[in-house]
Amino acid sequence: MTTVSDFSIKNDAFDTGVSGIREVFNYIKRYKEKTFVLKIEDSLLLNPLFPLLMKDIIHLHDIGINIVIIPGIRTTIAEKLSKAKITTRFVNGVRITPAEALPLVKLAAMEVTETIISHLAVGGANGIMGNWVRARAIGVNQGVDFECTGCIEKIRSDIVIQLLEQNFIPVLYNIGFNSTGKSYNVNSSHITSRLCRDLDVIKLFFIGKDEGIPVANLALPKGIETHPTGIFSSLDLSQVDYLLEHNREGLDQHYREYLENALEATRVQNGVNRVHIISGTREGSLLQEVFSSMGGGTMIYRNKYAHIRVATWEDVPEILHLMDGYVKKGNLVLRSEAEINEQINNYYIYEVDRAVYGCGALYRQDDDAGEIGAIAVNSSYKSKGVGQGIMEFLIDLGRKRELKRLFLLTTQTSDWFYKFGFIQGTPADLPQGRKARYNNERNSRVLLLDL
Repeated sequence: MTTVSDFSIKNDAFDTGVSGIREVFNYIKRYKEKTFVLKIEDSLLLNPLFPLLMKDIIHLHDIGINIVIIPGIRTTIAEKLSKAKITTRFVNGVRITPAEALPLVKLAAMEVTETIISHLAVGGANGIMGNWVRARAIGVNQGVDFECTGCIEKIRSDIVIQLLEQNFIPVLYNIGFNSTGKSYNVNSSHITSRLCRDLDVIKLFFIGKDEGIPVANLALPKGIETHPTGIFSSLDLSQVDYLLEHNREGLDQHYREYLENALEATRVQNGVNRVHIISGTREGSLLQEVFSSMGGGTMIYRNKYAHIRVATWEDVPEILHLMDGYVKKGNLVLRSEAEINEQINNYYIYEVDRAVYGCGALYRQDDDAGEIGAIAVNSSYKSKGVGQGIMEFLIDLGRKRELKRLFLLTTQTSDWFYKFGFIQGTPADLPQGRKARYNNERNSRVLLLDL
């Protein structure tokens, strides 16, 4: 006998299902004719769910999403080298490839790529493999000879675009060639992130056995989102910067490579909006990530501060150069190279395509207060929102650090700072330590912002 309660349960389930279907339709409309890049680790090839993963990829292709695949070859290479009793080593995550190992690396690349092409063909999709990577030898770097390991000079992304327009699924393997035809072993993750810089890619997926980036034993920034399973749910680029900077020892090279390549793909102008690190050993993980707001794994996303990063000592000459004009006009106090180096972790850089457009700093003071300083923008980009972006970032950073008040000292640009909510104060409003260092001769205005 069916009861009213039964009907209620069925209707609730139906409503939930309908909502899910509507959500899928919205995502299909959003992603149609857009490009996804998938790096798929070869450690998944023998997993019983791998054929289902490939079917899901074909489904995405069938609804009009452009798909590019880059296979990870590391597991297969290791197996072939082990059988041949050839030992190789890694330096900063990059395999040194001796000449006797290169033929086996090529063989591994072909086998993995052909396996992926075969699965695509079974599902009715036209996969096409090719080497469109122009490479050169890494050579000797810091005393280490990388032998037959190469780095990317150029990817023939024009060919990849033409193939996508013809409804192919291009599969790029990890062998690159120089102008004379000499071949090199090239890191697949580097190919992945570089290709994303060349194409208009909306999503990048790293698909392997990992559910995401694990949280355990890492120094964490404030406001971080974690999953009950112990992985990061989502990270913005500033949080990725923090993890890389503050976990030089605790973060496994495997996960560091994911994060570094995610940054490489997203940070450039018109870069990837979303990077997803998901497991290929969980059924439907790819579809869940694409068609649901409740995806699994770790998502790395661009925010409005995507071009802003923590400065390093290598940026000091650029910072001094940016500040020089402001110092000459009396807008900024002269700081020495040694002073900036000592405070480098407080400086932030606005960078696009490896060019520094601006800088700024947030110095923590006593009484839960922070001082904003060293705001400088390249004269060619003063009308491009660079300074505004840096200021908004530093204010947001102050909130994340749970500061109660921000302040700054200025002589000629008060009006510009007022639009961010600053109000005029007096030297008496400064924290005690900063008050003692106030320069009465300079007579700077004190501006305050309560957070």
